[in-house]
Amino acid sequence: MLRTIAIFSFLLAGAPSAAAATIQLTNTGTVTAPSCPANPCAAVSRTTAIQSADGAGTSPFVITEPGRLTAWSVTLALPDRAQIHYFDKHEQGTAQAAIGVLRNLGDSTYELVAKSPVVHLQPWFGKTATIRLRRPLRVKPTETIALIVPTWVPALALNFPADTTWAASRASGQCNDVALQTVQDVVGSQATYACSYPTGQVTYAATERTR
Repeated sequence: MLRTIAIFSFLLAGAPSAAAATIQLTNTGTVTAPSCPANPCAAVSRTTAIQSADGAGTSPFVITEPGRLTAWSVTLALPDRAQIHYFDKHEQGTAQAAIGVLRNLGDSTYELVAKSPVVHLQPWFGKTATIRLRRPLRVKPTETIALIVPTWVPALALNFPADTTWAASRASGQCNDVALQTVQDVVGSQATYACSYPTGQVTYAATERTR
């Protein structure tokens, strides 16, 4: 009996475990530079954004494997001084963002289940800012990664085909009211993503470590 138990324990100890893997959650279709300083200088403003379709027939920011988000990034345009001043004045402050994890509750309603600290992004204008998370965010399959923007961020590329679409945490009837504060940034809150914007691409990404 002792011999059998010893052999069984050895087999368990020697059994290989699933290898950890790194998954990049990013736009998989054609990627171009975000707007600005070109005219129009477009930005994501006072909302939470999901890239819902990227022209490659996929939902690029839906989690497929359980794991933890270890980093996120955002590619930023380089607005000129007048554009920066305008957005800072009209969008409640300097460019800031965070990454969030959303759980779909049915249709276009989502609950915010986790978020990272907010980062001031102006020092990275014209570059890709990569932010490593001191406290990784746990994620589960079917959850969605979103960009939380309490003010504004020049991270919107334009002029894509209609099958490239992003959605915002705005209710129906608010889609053109970008002056209204609609950001979903309180963990446990629910919001309706009723506004979709075809031909635009939000230039963010996240890194997941599985297992």
